Amino acid sequence: MRQEFFRENPELIDDRRILLAVSTGVDSMVLLHLLERQGLSIGVAHVDHQLRAESRAEADFLRNYCKKQGIPFYLKVWQHPAKKNIEAAARSFRYAFFEEIMEQENYDLVLTAHHGDDQLETLLMRLTRGGSFTGHSGIARQQTFGNGMLLRPLLLFSKESLYEYAEENKLTYFEDATNNSQDYFRNRIRQNIVPELKKENPQILEHGQQFHQQLLWANQLIKQTLKENLRNVEFDGHRWFFSTKTLPADIGARYYFLSMFFQQKASQTKLAVSQRQLFSLLDQIQRPVSQWVVDLGEGWQFSQRYQQFYLEKKTTVHQENYYLGENERFFLPNDEMIALRRSNVVSEKGVYQVPLPLTVKLPLIIRRRQDGDRIRLTETLTKRISRYFIDKKTPMNDRDQAWVVEDSAGEIVALLPFVNSYLSITTETDRIHYILDYTLQVAK
Repeated sequence: MRQEFFRENPELIDDRRILLAVSTGVDSMVLLHLLERQGLSIGVAHVDHQLRAESRAEADFLRNYCKKQGIPFYLKVWQHPAKKNIEAAARSFRYAFFEEIMEQENYDLVLTAHHGDDQLETLLMRLTRGGSFTGHSGIARQQTFGNGMLLRPLLLFSKESLYEYAEENKLTYFEDATNNSQDYFRNRIRQNIVPELKKENPQILEHGQQFHQQLLWANQLIKQTLKENLRNVEFDGHRWFFSTKTLPADIGARYYFLSMFFQQKASQTKLAVSQRQLFSLLDQIQRPVSQWVVDLGEGWQFSQRYQQFYLEKKTTVHQENYYLGENERFFLPNDEMIALRRSNVVSEKGVYQVPLPLTVKLPLIIRRRQDGDRIRLTETLTKRISRYFIDKKTPMNDRDQAWVVEDSAGEIVALLPFVNSYLSITTETDRIHYILDYTLQVAK
């Protein structure tokens, strides 16, 4: 086993400083022994999760073992174990500790003792639970981690071979009693399903590892194929967007494009898009509708507005009405400013203006649009605001953020910042009249 181990893991060479995660189970104790015999520069990191009565004794054993062997030993105690999602929380705690020690002590590699049975169990668990193509690929043999690399050098070896090695070399290790509990999904897979698969085919672990590798290769090929499409995604500081030309024509390619797009942005959005949501988006994209919005959760939404797709934060639409009298001004949501004054002088550029006669009924009501709202565009033409937006191909998000200006007689005098009604007067007049000033996104 020793020769095969180092032949399959060429990264384990003399000039690398290696931090080994040791739990005192048979797998990590075998890994520790293999590295010791090779005379490599190693350190041992151990986490006492305080979830079992035996955990302190195991930590003491490992501390004394490392002291006797002259191996640097790093211990972290989980002082406040999680009350729910314990496995995930414990894993996050462990890996954060490994990364901390790796950076502080300048280790090049972190090694964990995941083995072939762990790989098969993970593949079966992920297949059962569902998930993305890449999510089904199992445990990666190596990946970047901290300031170096995380390596799992035992993935080609079965649990049985580790027990045989431990017995041959008379290694001391501890069995975790919770591994026998049927309360955990992994344990049920390990005890009830994997043994039957091994009976069916003794090469099942090898086949599982090959399947994992095939998935990795396929994923690399898909990434390469869609590289140019993903490069065409743009970011304007607030949202990501791409055109319909960037979206692949084939529905399968669309699925992988969207999956990789969301994965790439996950670290910034903290958004985990489910498979159900992905397939829902694919269905929506195929429908002959020019504008739509899908809520993805966590305050994010994905939308199409004619020839563009957007991933952006959901905008809050305020439904409150505002009342504006002469010489009054106030700030609307999103740092917009609105004011009403008497004057015959136009404002500076960049301000949207609505010139109004002095006969207009005050106060003006500033509100969001409602079903049935109509605006008079000419002496003879009155149009529904919804139809106006459709004719102008106005994006849905802009429609929702528009302000309706209504006088106290119920007449709509403007749709900000799009169009003024026929009731507004020309700005060329030198007579005193009302001027409504509307400024978008006032700088703070």
